This record gives sequence, C-alpha cells and structure tokens, in this order.
Amino acid sequence: MNTMTEGWVLAWQLIAGADPELVHITALSLQVSATACAIGAFVGLLLGAWLAVARFPGHVLAVWLVNTLLALPAVVVGLLVYLLLSRSGPLGELGILFTPTAMVVAQSVLVTPLIAALSRRLVLAALADGGDQLRSLGARPLTTALLMLVHDRMGVATVLLTAFARAIAEVGAVMIVGGNIAGVTRVMTTTIALETSKGDLALALALGLVLLAVVGAINGAIGLLQWMATRPQRIGPLATSDAGPRPPAPRPPVVAEVTPLLVAERATVRFRSLTALHDASLTVRRGDRLILVGANGSGKTTLLRLLHGLLPCEGRFERLPLQPEGRLPHGAMLFQRPFLLSLSVWRNVWIGLWLNGVPAAERSERCRQALARVGLLEHATRPARSLSGGQQQRLGLARAWALQPDILFLDEPTASLDPAAKNEIEALIEEVADSGVTIVMSTHNLGQAKRLATRVAYLQAGRIVVERPVARFFDAEDLPPEAARFLQGELGWRVRP
Repeated sequence: MNTMTEGWVLAWQLIAGADPELVHITALSLQVSATACAIGAFVGLLLGAWLAVARFPGHVLAVWLVNTLLALPAVVVGLLVYLLLSRSGPLGELGILFTPTAMVVAQSVLVTPLIAALSRRLVLAALADGGDQLRSLGARPLTTALLMLVHDRMGVATVLLTAFARAIAEVGAVMIVGGNIAGVTRVMTTTIALETSKGDLALALALGLVLLAVVGAINGAIGLLQWMATRPQRIGPLATSDAGPRPPAPRPPVVAEVTPLLVAERATVRFRSLTALHDASLTVRRGDRLILVGANGSGKTTLLRLLHGLLPCEGRFERLPLQPEGRLPHGAMLFQRPFLLSLSVWRNVWIGLWLNGVPAAERSERCRQALARVGLLEHATRPARSLSGGQQQRLGLARAWALQPDILFLDEPTASLDPAAKNEIEALIEEVADSGVTIVMSTHNLGQAKRLATRVAYLQAGRIVVERPVARFFDAEDLPPEAARFLQGELGWRVRP
C-alpha cells in the first residue's frame, strides 16, 4: 500500500473511530480559529466599513497599510506576538504565552487585515449601486456602509470563511506562540508538522485530509444557513387574518403656487471639470407637480438631486419653512432604479423608517399602510429583489411615501416599465399628489408630463431653458426655439408654423 492510499485509509479510520486525541485536537483547532475569526470579524468589518466611507488626512496611507498587511507572513506574526508576550516583552506580565489565548491573538492579527480589506471592497461595490439612495433615506456614512454589509451578507460570509480557512490552516504563528504542547496547545496543523518531522507521512496526510473534511463541513453548514436566510419568512403581525390596515386619511389639498418651499438661484453643480448644471434658477411651491423634461444628459437628475439635498452647489439653494407649520419641508426620493436591500419587502420599508428616525411604535403601522397603498402587503415577506420591475418601483414608492414627505422627488419612475406597470405607477403618483404632497419629477414621456404636471421645465445642456405652466408649455406658440425643437422631435404630430 503506497503512502497516498494509506493516508486515505487512515483518515477514514480516524474519522469513523472518533479517535479521542484527534477529537481533542480538532476541537481545540476549531475553538482557537473560530475565536480569532470572531475577533477579526468584529474589528475587520467595522474597519473595512469605516475605511470605505471615511475621508481624513492619511486615508490613502491607511488603506495601503491594510492591503499590505494581507501579505504578512504567519511566521512574522508569530514572532511579533511572541516578542510582545514573552517575559521580557511589554505584555509579558499577562502570562499567556504558550497558551491557546496566545494562539488566538496571533491568528486574530493574521485575519483582521484580510477581513478589513475584503469587506471594504464589498462596501465600495455596493455604495456605487445604492449609496445615494440610502443617504437620501437619512443614513449616515458609517450606517450606510454597515447596511451594505448586511445587504451583501453572502459576500461577508465568504470573506469570513476565507479568513477562517486561513486561520485554521496556518502553522507558523501557532507553533511559535503555542509551543505545540500535547494536550494544551497542539492543534491540527502543528500535529501535521510534528508527524511530518517524525517521518510518518501517511499519518500526516491523513490528518491533513481530516482537516480538509472539517473545513468542508463548516463550508456546507454556512451554505445551508445562506440558503435558509433567502427563504421568505412570515412576519408576526402579517400572519393574522385581518382584512388589512385602514387606508390612511388623505391630507387636505393645498393650493399650488402659493408657498415657496425650495429656491435655487444661479445654482451650478460641477463634477470636477464637468459642469452638469449651470446657473439654474427655479422655485418649487407647495402643491406643485413640477415635471422636468429634456434629453439624456440635460441635467434633470442632477437638478433633482440638488433639490433633494444630495449634491452641493455654487450659488444659492435654500429650503424655506412650511406655512403655517413653520418647519422645514421633508423630502423623499424615488430613483430611476430603486436600490433595494437583500431583505424582505417589509424590511426595506421598515429600515427606511428607522433611518429617518421614526419612533419604533409607529414603524409597523406605517409599513402596513405604505405596502397596502401600493398593493404589496400580500408580498411583505418576499425577498424584495425577487419582485418584478414594476413591483420594485411600487416598493420604492411605498418606502418613500411611508416617510410622509412634503416633497416627493421622482427620477424617471416609469422608465423601462411595460404599459400596465406605467399606468399603475402614474395612478399612484396621482394619488400621492392628490394627498397634498408636492411632486418634482423627471421623465422622457411627454404624454406623461402633460397628464401629471401643473408646471413643466425644459433642460438642455445643464441649463433650464424654459419653465412655465403645463398648458402654456405644450400649447403656446412662443416657446424658445430649443424647447420647440425638442417638442417637435418628440411629438412628431405637433405642427408648428
């Protein structure tokens, strides 16, 4: 029997026989590496999330240092920890050298940079997709980053499994700080090294196969947990047979074009050398249904984000108090592609309320009302990302409406939807507007603008060319030439002299 075959046979015999010494060594290996990964996860995930969103002097250097530490050899870590914990070292009085605690310290130092660097990349990728949308809901930078880790928890699980595999498979650091003491600090990797040095290659190989089987079993368990986490789960209050929440009482209608809420004067927004919005002057009044139209790249989305407070500008931009309430208006935004967390439909609305500081006692009722209003209450336990495009838009609208905004910003809310879904979204927008919410919306659909708007603004090349009541925009003969050409191009039947 050759060494390879003998190793496989021995591995099976050790596992099947549940050898007591092997069980003890395996248990210690799991205990040390799992503890180290738990410590590394707590520090590394927080550090990675913070580095993804923080901006401070030396930020680039800090990121460089974390990435460089990925290549830190285990033997070097062992030496450093040994020097710290030895009798002559600064932490020698702790007396933990050559104990499992010292091994945990060494492995924690090894895995923390790995977890921090990889989790930072996860957060940056997610922020590019939905960072602004969480910020628009009221999330602070670090909260946004941590929510992104919750959103990509499958990726986080992969990062932690990678860290655990590195910890449990390393030998240099635990050999140096643990001493490979039988019954005290001997783990799987140090046992393999010992048997190899004694020349018992078959046993060393068998122990290696057992270690691989242990890691494989843990990987399978994590995969099972991931699968279970993606299944729809019932939320307690929804399991009752109630007919559903009563519809919210509509707000009393307000008179449009009376109370200014937002004022921009010669506002300019630049992205480095690109001027996305130039000298924009616009007033949004309470009760308005202001529709922004224009070609792609004309500045509609930039203007919406500016009005919502997501972008800084040169010039003047001001929110004015509501009358007679005397408070500043509260806004919410529905983006063209709503970013939905990898959670249930219910939780996506709930988290928006939590981020906005809504008291806990009100969140469940507001979730019910918002989902009932858009026809998604029966889908509350479904994963939000399993919804159709139209349903996702309705969920985004529910999440925004649940915040009870005074102003609702909508960025091409029906783009890429089929006609039926467009009609549903338009009806919901009408309903929200009729309840007294001021609407500011961008669209390419001029028919939609004519149906929904009280006022229309046409943008071209980052400038507001014209802004006027809807009838005078579509039917008057004195439009600026740029707007007239746009209408003629979009509405081919519109004949102009």
